[in-house]
Amino acid sequence: MDRNRALLIGPTGGTWRVTVPHVGEAVVTTPRLADFEARRLLGLSADHDVELIGPSGQPLYVFDVLFTGAHDPALDVLASDPPAGCWLNLPALQCARPGASRLAAIAELAAELRVGYGLEAGDLGFERLWEWAGQREWRERMVAHLLLMAVQRARWLGLPPEALTTFVRTAMN
Repeated sequence: MDRNRALLIGPTGGTWRVTVPHVGEAVVTTPRLADFEARRLLGLSADHDVELIGPSGQPLYVFDVLFTGAHDPALDVLASDPPAGCWLNLPALQCARPGASRLAAIAELAAELRVGYGLEAGDLGFERLWEWAGQREWRERMVAHLLLMAVQRARWLGLPPEALTTFVRTAMN
């Protein structure tokens, strides 16, 4: 395991264990603190990226999906049977999910919420979208946040998925 990786295991009894092989371990009450503890164990500043690895050996991504507005009855179902790797802590669904990338993990959860629960994932909790600073994790989460907002609003307008993918492909080429 590289020096910039940490194993995240949990939850066990309401806590998560962060392990950096040959360096040490820490216990956190939420996976949102795992990267901070991994950096502390490694002696790294906040500018350094740390990759969290789940028990399966896959990269693990920690993020929140916020639900705003009126209480949706689907939230009751979500609270009693949340998606794997997630737990409801209103107004957010907090998650530590594996994926091929952060965007893939968030997109897969968004699809699961829409199909399995009838809920739209349209907010990852950024208040200052114009700020582009910090670790790669925050910058990736911001890109996912903006894409979720675009997907949600495109669906409201009745735009097909191809309209968004064509737009992204054209804009990025």
